[in-house]
Amino acid sequence: MKKKIVVLAVGMMLLLLIAGCNRNAAEMIKGGSVQVNEETGELTFTAIVTDKELEQGTPFQTRFFFEGNTLKEALGTDLVYTDKELKSRKKKEGDVTQEVTVPLKNKETLKQIIKDIRDKDKESVTIEIVNEKGRIDDRTIHEVKVH
Repeated sequence: MKKKIVVLAVGMMLLLLIAGCNRNAAEMIKGGSVQVNEETGELTFTAIVTDKELEQGTPFQTRFFFEGNTLKEALGTDLVYTDKELKSRKKKEGDVTQEVTVPLKNKETLKQIIKDIRDKDKESVTIEIVNEKGRIDDRTIHEVKVH
């Protein structure tokens, strides 16, 4: 009987340990989208971020990570940073929208790119919040707006 209790206790401890290893992100990304301009052949990646979970003065930057050969080959890269590094503010003034526009090198794959981004089973575009210590938060986006 004691062995069963010990095994049960060890099992519960392992279960608690695994549950405690949950993603501990800062929940900084409020939303995002990809805007497709078919006329100019450009993709604009938008992220809406907040600094409410960070200590005042903590620097951070938004970047977009791309997965999948179609998207990476069409853009010519797998990672794009926004131009501006931000710092968390004392008053937590609200959300900040950050955008970066990338021209397509291969416009023939535009329909496939849109399909891949909208596919909820794929992680084609991921918004990442990073600083010198590493990745703070990330979120995959699937919203595409075609203009």
